[in-house]
Amino acid sequence: MARKPREEARKARNDVYRQHILEAAEQVFADKGFEAAKLQDISTRAGLSMGTIYAIFPGKTELFTALLEERGQEILQLVREIVAGDNPARQTLDRLIEGFIGYFADHPDFLRMHLRSGVSWALGPALATASQVQCWQDIHREQAEIFRRGTRAGEFIDEDPDYLAKLFTVMDQVLMADWVAGGMKTDRAQLGQRLRAQVERSFYQTPARPAARAAR
Repeated sequence: MARKPREEARKARNDVYRQHILEAAEQVFADKGFEAAKLQDISTRAGLSMGTIYAIFPGKTELFTALLEERGQEILQLVREIVAGDNPARQTLDRLIEGFIGYFADHPDFLRMHLRSGVSWALGPALATASQVQCWQDIHREQAEIFRRGTRAGEFIDEDPDYLAKLFTVMDQVLMADWVAGGMKTDRAQLGQRLRAQVERSFYQTPARPAARAAR
């Protein structure tokens, strides 16, 4: 059944409040970490009453989970768009580097929040919901496909694509953690150059490494 105008207006208002609360929560979690953050801090940052927050989110854990799930789906969609198509593996990986750096540079509070949680991006989320675990698995699967293509074509070293995908994820996390520790002053072009150089040293075939084209 179609919603009544009053119900539509309430839903639209709650959607706006929800997004405003999530943005404030992301900033608070980034500044204080999950354990130290309080809903009162988020209420103050959002400029909304505690009652309004409780009307949309039952508690701090649900807020944190909602942020992880929303951002995780955005990252998954980004990765899927980059991996889709028949581009060479090196070109696809280069686009993934640009995509990841661009996303985290555009969402620095989420990056700081995630780094504060102490979770290894290569091992996946700890104490996560089923949907968060699935999202991580899907992202990892898409990344591994890039390396699978590259090893088959002899572009990358002869190694398990799943392992290479995890190694790439670690490199990305270390790079972005170092960026945050340095005050986030380095521009994204320089970050991209640094990660590309590390990727080339770690994954690309060289004359000293004969190409292995065995299918995986």
